[in-house]
Amino acid sequence: MAASEVISSHRRLYQRGAEVGLYDEVFGECLAELWTQNRTKTYYRFGIATEAQVTAMHDLATAIHNELVNASRVQHECLC
Repeated sequence: MAASEVISSHRRLYQRGAEVGLYDEVFGECLAELWTQNRTKTYYRFGIATEAQVTAMHDLATAIHNELVNASRVQHECLC
């Protein structure tokens, strides 16, 4: 998969979150931009994340995960 395809698929994921009502379009675009600015550079070794960035992203991912699992009617199906 080319880098442009990876970026496009991640942007689509954030758009889909807005479409199903997890958050509004503006927040979805902010998430996509945050991913583009940080994750892409780190994942493809264009830059290295700082410890503070890693901690912030982990905390955000944990909070979002917990929110989604707690809002689900089938919490027991989480495979994490």
